[in-house]
Amino acid sequence: MSLENLILLTGRTINQGVALEGGKTTKENVRAAAICTFDTEDFKKLDIIPGTPVKVSTDFGEVIVYSTISEEGPHPGIIFIPMGPWANQVVNPDSQSCGTPTYKGMKAKVQVIKDGKVLDALELIKTLIEV
Repeated sequence: MSLENLILLTGRTINQGVALEGGKTTKENVRAAAICTFDTEDFKKLDIIPGTPVKVSTDFGEVIVYSTISEEGPHPGIIFIPMGPWANQVVNPDSQSCGTPTYKGMKAKVQVIKDGKVLDALELIKTLIEV
């Protein structure tokens, strides 16, 4: 199952901040930042349970993260990934000369990858070095 024509937003979250107290390489950080949150109705269309891996793709890259349902909303067609190494795989790197990538408003699609592996921060970074 997949969803297309979504809009990806990124940003910081409270859970992410708490998880970072233990370090960027902890399982808590993966649980807090390697996620994609969906509007309730969009999530129902995927026909999965929270925590199922999904591949988020944009024109700038792709990443496998855990799926979850947003506590905010409704916001149909909008997905959210907390800022960090996972979001960095799919954001627009063009900084428009200000030094900061475009973190909001990318067109995205999501595909369910039930047996996909969500990499931790170090594993994800190693894949970039090996390319």
